Amino acid sequence: MFLTRGILILAVLFLFLGCQKNIQTVEILRPNWAEATLKATGSDKLPAGTDNAANRLRSLQRAKIDAYKNLREDVLNIRITDSKSLGQYIKDKDVKKGQEDDFINRAKHTELRYTAEESIEVDVELYLGKGFELIIKK
Repeated sequence: MFLTRGILILAVLFLFLGCQKNIQTVEILRPNWAEATLKATGSDKLPAGTDNAANRLRSLQRAKIDAYKNLREDVLNIRITDSKSLGQYIKDKDVKKGQEDDFINRAKHTELRYTAEESIEVDVELYLGKGFELIIKK
C-alpha cells in the first residue's frame, strides 16, 4: 500500500515536471556602459572676416547641433546585447525613440573652444547610468 502510494506520488511529480513550460528570461545585467559617461564634440566654421555676434551665435548653435548629432550616433551604437545595438532595439518602437531623444537632450555642455582655424568646437557629456537602463528595460 505504501509502495503503491509512493510510486503514484512520484509518477504525478514526474508528470508535473514534464508539463512545465520552458520559460526563458532575459536578464539585463549591468554591463560596462552602466556607469559610463559619453563625450562628443561638434564643430562649425566661423564666418570669415566677420566679427558679428549674430554670426558667432549661429556658428555656436550649429556646433551644438553637430555635437548632439555625434552623441546620438554614439548612443545608438551602444551594444545592449551580443547581437543588438540600441539603434536596432528601438528601430520600430516610437515610444523608445522619444525616450532616447529626451535622454540625449539631458547632456551637459562642458567646453567651448575657438580654434586657430577660425572654427568653434563644443563638447557635450552624457552620463548613462540609470536613465539609460530605463530606456532599455521598458
